[in-house]
Amino acid sequence: MDFSLEVKENYYIIRFTHPSRYISCAPYNGGFGRKSIYINRHVSKKYNYDPEVEVKDFLSIEKIDVNDAVVTLTSVDISKYQAMKKRIGNYEMKLFITAGFENAVSIGNMNNLYGTINMCLITDLPLSESASLNLIQSMVEAKAQCLNDHSIRDEETGKVSPGTSTDTVSLFILSDETSIKYGGRITEYGYNASDMVYAALSKIIEKKDR
Repeated sequence: MDFSLEVKENYYIIRFTHPSRYISCAPYNGGFGRKSIYINRHVSKKYNYDPEVEVKDFLSIEKIDVNDAVVTLTSVDISKYQAMKKRIGNYEMKLFITAGFENAVSIGNMNNLYGTINMCLITDLPLSESASLNLIQSMVEAKAQCLNDHSIRDEETGKVSPGTSTDTVSLFILSDETSIKYGGRITEYGYNASDMVYAALSKIIEKKDR
């Protein structure tokens, strides 16, 4: 697939060879459209800025196009990211995840601690818009299942948590074709994407527990 990864001191940056379709809930440039850059950036646990302002300043200092980068933030050590790859016929999916769990939140609670799970999936699958959203659904379901199976709990309520209050998911689609209409977990694509999310998060949790 046409992208490169560079790990810096406080962030890693993925550059695509051309503006690619994306869907993201990132705090900076999240949404829908086309971008050429994804960044997952380490910030202090005391980070308390407006990302629209602070991240733009960061990108300007780093000489990165402020309009062409999707940026996620985490207090987790960037060097401890997990990456996984799957091949499906002639296509590939590659996943990058960082995860912290101190901010695990059960449904019905709104604590404001630190900890974030950032997931970024890159693929050249010819996904339609509907299939893209379906694939993201599969990834989020896998995250929730993994945290449930590993008993990651909300420290305030004691309940098992499906995630943290600041999680993000980003999907970059390197194909302009849209022949795939579904991405749920019973499809080959959703199955493999959810399997990667579950396996990568499990590795992070197991390392944390050692």
